[in-house]
Amino acid sequence: MKPALHSPLASSDSSPFSSPSVTVWQKKQKVQQQGPPRNLRNAFNNRLVKLQEQSNSRVHGREAQQAPQRAETKHTGAPVVRGIPLVPTTELPDKQRSLFKFPLFNAVQSKCFPTAYESDDNMVVSAPTGSGKTVIMELGILRIMDQLKTGMAKAVYQAPTKSLCSERYRDWQAKFGIFDIQSIEMTGDTESNALRNVASASIIITTPEKWDSVTRKLKDNAKLMAMIKLFMVDEVHILKDQRGATLEAIVSRMKSVGNDIRFIALSATIPNSEDVATWLTKNQQARHLPAIREVFDDSFRPVQLKKHILGHDGPYNPWAFEGALTGKIPEVVAKYSKGKPVMVFCPTKESTQKTAEKLAESWFVSNRRA
Repeated sequence: MKPALHSPLASSDSSPFSSPSVTVWQKKQKVQQQGPPRNLRNAFNNRLVKLQEQSNSRVHGREAQQAPQRAETKHTGAPVVRGIPLVPTTELPDKQRSLFKFPLFNAVQSKCFPTAYESDDNMVVSAPTGSGKTVIMELGILRIMDQLKTGMAKAVYQAPTKSLCSERYRDWQAKFGIFDIQSIEMTGDTESNALRNVASASIIITTPEKWDSVTRKLKDNAKLMAMIKLFMVDEVHILKDQRGATLEAIVSRMKSVGNDIRFIALSATIPNSEDVATWLTKNQQARHLPAIREVFDDSFRPVQLKKHILGHDGPYNPWAFEGALTGKIPEVVAKYSKGKPVMVFCPTKESTQKTAEKLAESWFVSNRRA
C-alpha cells in the first residue's frame, strides 16, 4: 500500500461531528486523484535538473582511492588506478596507436578518454603538472584526423609563451608529420609571411597576442575561420592575469564564428573550473549545459610533492622585504634540497639576477671553507 500523503487528522473543512477516519479516507482519495502536491513535484523536477548538471561535471581526488570498482566496465581486466580503469592504446586504430609509445593511458588520460576521443563535447581539464594533459589534446586531434589529412579542417593550439609554442611545434611536427599532418608556428618571432603558409598546415600553434591580430580581421580570414574545428587552450588560468582579457576576447570571437568549433581547455591551476565550463558550454546544440569538466588533485601527480610554508619578519617596505627574503634563499635551499637540483621562481628579471648572484656567492663561500 502506498504511504498516505495527508496533513494532520483535524482539518478546517471537516465538521466537528464527522468521523476522523472518514476524513482521512477522503483525503487519501483526493491525494491519489490529484497526485503529489505541486511543491513536491517542483522539488522533484529541480532535483532531476541538478543531477543532470552534476553528471556533466565530474571531480576526482583522493576520495576516488576508496571508490568501489564498477563491475560494468568497458575494459575488462584492465588495471585500475584510484578507481579508474586504465584504457589500453589498443582502443585506437592501428595507425593512430603508433603515436603513443606506451601500452596504457594513465589515470588522468583514461578518465578523459571517452570525452576527448569519443565525443565532440567541449571539455575543461584541471590536472597537476606532469600528469599527461598533452595526450588529451592529441586525442582530440586524432578524432578529426581524417578531416585534417584531407584539408577539410584545421586545429588551433594556443599557449601563453613562445617557448611553449616552439616546444609543441617540434613535438607535433614530428608526431603528426608521419600522418601527413603539418604544423605551423605563429608567434611574434615567426616571419610575417607565416599567415600565408597556414593554407598548407593543419595544426596552427600560436600565442594569444598573435591569434588576436588574426581574429580581429574575421572577414578577411573568413575562409580560415570556417575550417577551424578544434581550438585548444593551454594554461587557461591566464584568464585571471593581465593577458586574460585578450584570451577571453579570442575565445568569444571563435564562439561567434558559428561553425561548431570544439574547445579543449587545460590548466594545472584553475580554481574556478566550473565558471570556465559554464562559459564554454557543452556544445553548440546544448549551450544551456556546461562543458564536461574533469578535475584531478595533487594525488594524481606522477611525483608527489612535499610543501613547506615558511614565515619571515621583515621591513614594511616591499622592495626591502623582497631583498631580505632573497638573502634567506641559500639557507632554505641547504635545508630542503638534500643535495638535489633546485629551481627558484622569481617574479622579475631583476630579482632573478639578484637571486642568482646570492646563490653563487653562497656556493663560493661554502666551497672555499671546505
